[in-house]
Amino acid sequence: MNINKPSAPPIVNPYEKHNPVTKVEQVKKAPREDELQISNKARELYDMKTEQDREAKVTAIKKQIEEGTYRVDSQKTAEKLFDQWF
Repeated sequence: MNINKPSAPPIVNPYEKHNPVTKVEQVKKAPREDELQISNKARELYDMKTEQDREAKVTAIKKQIEEGTYRVDSQKTAEKLFDQWF
């Protein structure tokens, strides 16, 4: 007696993907770094503004010292010393 396979087509699982799997190589990218370039002219302008602000602050403090109204904030002074040493 010879028994052959059934003649019906094979049953396909509808929940299984039947597409061939292709492996994709992941490309490792170098981390991007932010970069900033400041022109010499911009640097000069920034330095000039900083100098002007500092001169105005120094002038105001000198005036307060001459008038006797300048007060040292001991709390801020202590905090700055503490931060510097510890």
